[in-house]
Amino acid sequence: MKIRTALLFLSLATPALAAPHLRLAANPTPRERFAAERLRTALKSLPGNEQILMATRMDPLLAPYDKQIPAFWPDAKEAFLLRRIGNTIIVTGFDASGVLYGAEELIDRINAAHTLPSELDFEDHPQLKLRGAVIGMQKPELTYENAEYDYRYTPEEFPWFYDKAAWTKYLDQLAAQRVNSLFIWNGHPFTSLLKLPKYPEAQELPTAQLDANIAMFKWLTAEADKRGIWVLQGFYNIHLSHTFAKAHHLPFHLSAPSDISREYTRYCISEFIREYPNVGIFMTLGEAMGPHYGKEWITSAIIPGVLDGLAEQEKAVGHPVPPPPIVVRAHATDIEDVMPAAKAMYPNLDTMWKWNGESFTWTNIRGPVKQRFEKLVAGSNTTVVNMHLMSNFEPFRWGNPDFIRQTTLSFVRLGIGGVHVYPLRYWDWPNAADKTDPLLNQTDRDWIWYESWARYGWNPERDPRAEHSYWAERFAERFTDSPESHVVADLPAMGGGTLATQNHFTGSEPTRLTVQQLATGEHLLSAYELSGICAAKLLPRIGITEGNRQVLSLGMTMPQLIDAARYNPAETLWTGDAPDGERLDEYVANEVNHKPHHGETPVAIAAMAAESSAKAVIEAEAAAPGISAAAKPEYERVVNDMRAIAALMSFYNHKTQAAVLVMKFGYDHDPSELQKARTLLAASVDDFAKLKDLTDTTYRNAAGMQTSQRQIPVRGGPTTNHWRDLLPVYQKELATFDVRLKSLTNPSSAAATEAPKQLPQVGFTLASGAGEIFNIAPGAKLYTDAPTPIATVAPELNGLTGIRVSTRQEVPIHFTLDKPAQILVGFFKSDSRKAMNVSPATEQWNILLPNAVTVTKGLPITVWTKPLPAGENDLDLGKGAYVVLGFIPEETHVTPHINFSTASSDGHPPNLDWLFEN
Repeated sequence: MKIRTALLFLSLATPALAAPHLRLAANPTPRERFAAERLRTALKSLPGNEQILMATRMDPLLAPYDKQIPAFWPDAKEAFLLRRIGNTIIVTGFDASGVLYGAEELIDRINAAHTLPSELDFEDHPQLKLRGAVIGMQKPELTYENAEYDYRYTPEEFPWFYDKAAWTKYLDQLAAQRVNSLFIWNGHPFTSLLKLPKYPEAQELPTAQLDANIAMFKWLTAEADKRGIWVLQGFYNIHLSHTFAKAHHLPFHLSAPSDISREYTRYCISEFIREYPNVGIFMTLGEAMGPHYGKEWITSAIIPGVLDGLAEQEKAVGHPVPPPPIVVRAHATDIEDVMPAAKAMYPNLDTMWKWNGESFTWTNIRGPVKQRFEKLVAGSNTTVVNMHLMSNFEPFRWGNPDFIRQTTLSFVRLGIGGVHVYPLRYWDWPNAADKTDPLLNQTDRDWIWYESWARYGWNPERDPRAEHSYWAERFAERFTDSPESHVVADLPAMGGGTLATQNHFTGSEPTRLTVQQLATGEHLLSAYELSGICAAKLLPRIGITEGNRQVLSLGMTMPQLIDAARYNPAETLWTGDAPDGERLDEYVANEVNHKPHHGETPVAIAAMAAESSAKAVIEAEAAAPGISAAAKPEYERVVNDMRAIAALMSFYNHKTQAAVLVMKFGYDHDPSELQKARTLLAASVDDFAKLKDLTDTTYRNAAGMQTSQRQIPVRGGPTTNHWRDLLPVYQKELATFDVRLKSLTNPSSAAATEAPKQLPQVGFTLASGAGEIFNIAPGAKLYTDAPTPIATVAPELNGLTGIRVSTRQEVPIHFTLDKPAQILVGFFKSDSRKAMNVSPATEQWNILLPNAVTVTKGLPITVWTKPLPAGENDLDLGKGAYVVLGFIPEETHVTPHINFSTASSDGHPPNLDWLFEN
């Protein structure tokens, strides 16, 4: 009892330690108040008697120090300065965001050193104006009346949207990483976020749910704004409220503007701008709407809607309101026509375009992709790079910080002012693909992805050697028992992520890690870097597309490798989004003709990827001795990913070599090459079997997107989205090849076992007004306004019922299908002044039959296909000539057949797909 009394007396008699004192401007903004809350938390248990002044540079609070701290340059948005002057620490910014980021910088230094800096003289500013994160209010599959991109905001569809605690954690992470924009995607968000009294028939949600959504979105945007984060809501065109469309007997998605769709869309945008004055908009002018309507639509619906909303804002506040930027995606629209017309009406326009399509393949761009970006930069205020779906990385862990650093340097060099970064797994946010209970959160699992983009979006001009050390330390902090250890937790919540304990942006504090911990970090970083280059470099050399039509991790079939043209390959994949190099057909042609190779070759890159990924496994396994007990589950997942990537790259290496031999056989008909190819093909199947075993219990699926938009290696869907689903495909391919080899003992007489027959048809009804029905046969006219008879037609098409149109068709054709079908459309290049050339506008099209129809004069016609739902449909290809050659059942598979007599006169080999397909 006496001891307790003495202790109590001592505690009362001892004066409390002094603490730093924080002072703000007299009228701080919400952003500055938030920064002060963050800084006070960091100062809470810190001794010292310093005063910290926090305000924008010209605030009266800092007037006594005018001569000791420099002024910022004009328009130094988000720039900040930290300076210690005696016992005073100054945190100042050009604007409120600069104050916030200055406070975050000081917090990082406090957390690393556990004290206030004794010396401080630091100034910084971002390289990119917009540094954006992306979240999709979209689902992996079509759930709402089978409509693409359109999903209502409800707790059933998006439970995480209503989780304020998870949002707070996520927004805090973005703020600490200096991310200043959040892009939210949806097809038609307006009826989930607005009451539209002018169109009561458009309301899709119960009023109580709509009220809850509006309150939630206002809370979210306010919380984001005080963290320096600008929320932008995206939408597609022309997508309508489903109840509105039904009430007016319209499809949900329109391919061309109409008066009612124009007025409705203009009103929705006006109400959105009025209701949410601090929220921006960005849009895809195409996608449903024909790309050639972009100019008309933005000038007649979108910009007028924004101007209407601004006028309402000005009435409410009583003074002019600066027009916010409108971000226009260059995807699926004729952006060169759009921008001049739009800027004449509304000068504050930004543009956005995909960097490497919907994959990540190179740190640079060239050719047509570079030219497009240069035009966008010249024609808009800020051009934002869209780092879109990482279709070549999904679902495995990926983190190559220097790859991202070099890429961001390319942005700066080209004059690009912003970056908009998708998650590695967009379509299943916030969940990772790993098969865990609970599911892993993406911001934890893919921490290095988010941190790298934030770090280099702020400043990519950092020393590469110092950066390597920085990232090795970050790995050590997360995976070892260091005092500052941050272990990946299996959290179901949306936000998750942990922050660096040392200075996230400058990396200026000395490390406190041991040699063992640093070695562990080095091994893990090397594993990520070695595996990280594989898919990026391989896809342009052998892949079909940089888009989400292809999931590289699920492999490719032999026809896709040896006959890429059949699958509508995206040419910019290798002409713009990769260094100079060869594709498989060019490589084989050069080999056969003894011509020199140029740039990267598919064989060399496939071998490199196999070797590099194998080294990544060794590096990952070497980290094992230093891994903490808490980090072990995530470490084991990392190692398994490295093994899976190595198995995948071995699969591609063996299969690429096999494809080369098969393609050489097409030139010289030497059956020994097919025997060698058979050995390599069998090895690739063994590789894929190993990949299947590595993923069988560790992954729920491969691709986040579950729809038929995914077509390579097979049509997408829940039953074709795991390696166990694809292994039988490759085993069957090998078995078919074995059967075909037996029939090729005499190559000169080899042919298909059965002659092709007419394809089955799907019934349809053609609406009046454009086009006419005709029977496809030799002698039939191809067009309504030109005597162009068919000379020859492939047996598969002979006798089908098609639709012919004008050689200068300008309006869509409308038709009703009896059941889901594939539409067959003939495209060709004509030199005729009468005919205007058109081509497939999106990646949804694939080649079905090359050179299937010939005419007396002119080039052969190639048949392309894409799936369509049952019921009402329209086809709008813009102005030009094409022909609909019929509709076949959705599930119909067209089998190519080998015939050596079809080898072209210019020396190209015949179609060899028959060797691998039934």
